[in-house]
Amino acid sequence: MSLENFGFEVPEEAKELLPPQKLEEIKQAFAQIDRNHDGKIELQEYMDYLLNREKEIFLKKFRYLDRDQDGVIEFEEFLIAAEPHYQLLKKFKEFDSDGNGLLSFEEAMQIAERLAFPIDKDQLQKLIKLIDRDNDGQVTFNEYLGAIIRFGFQ
Repeated sequence: MSLENFGFEVPEEAKELLPPQKLEEIKQAFAQIDRNHDGKIELQEYMDYLLNREKEIFLKKFRYLDRDQDGVIEFEEFLIAAEPHYQLLKKFKEFDSDGNGLLSFEEAMQIAERLAFPIDKDQLQKLIKLIDRDNDGQVTFNEYLGAIIRFGFQ
């Protein structure tokens, strides 16, 4: 596509200072934004160009938030994006069978059995001692979160 008919002239100085390929890229970009090809980029043309670029970024973000890809972002999908620890907190609450906000040794054993985690009672007690920062024999959510970061299991 020839850009000579688009109503703008490239200053001779630019032709001398810039490599031809770079100058061609800049000319192409200008022509793309100058939709009416009058050699000037008007505010509306510039805004349309920027909005179209941003629209693609926002579309990717929307698709990421819409985890089940049904075309809408439900509150829980939004919540997961807004509160990164929500999924972990939800899992912790599921593991906390007595609902006291702590994971006991017995609950940890149930989790290991349910997940078919190959660990015996002694190993589990040692693991809890590593995780249990306040040494009360139970695991708080923050200790659980630390274990996930440290050991990578959920």
